[in-house]
Amino acid sequence: MATTTTNLEQFYFRIITVFSLTLLTTIVASPAFARSPSTFQNSCRNTSLKSNVLSAICRKRDGGEQKTGIILRGINNRDGFLVDDGGNSPASFQASCFGAAVIGDELLANCFKINRTNAVFNKIKIQGIRNENGNLKY
Repeated sequence: MATTTTNLEQFYFRIITVFSLTLLTTIVASPAFARSPSTFQNSCRNTSLKSNVLSAICRKRDGGEQKTGIILRGINNRDGFLVDDGGNSPASFQASCFGAAVIGDELLANCFKINRTNAVFNKIKIQGIRNENGNLKY
């Protein structure tokens, strides 16, 4: 017994296919995937974090050093977990996380869950920051 598909079934199949391909393209092309790994930690020292500002002493091309800082972007607290949404908005994790620190290219923090009663310790790679002649840049 051969099965046949109706025009309505074909229509739904096409709609689902187009929707799925659109969603996949959006996810793959999103800014969260566009950032390269950070390299600042290779030529900067004494990194510190105050609110969402990363500061460090970074080497310049002439061998000298200078203090520099940059506002972290796109790192947020999502129900107790640090996430990088890839956006260019200033990071907001500091509003609901405590004890935040930067070690190498990782941000470590204790972040409250939505219920504000439990905090979760976690870490995330800081993406896309480099040392450009003594200045931290995205």
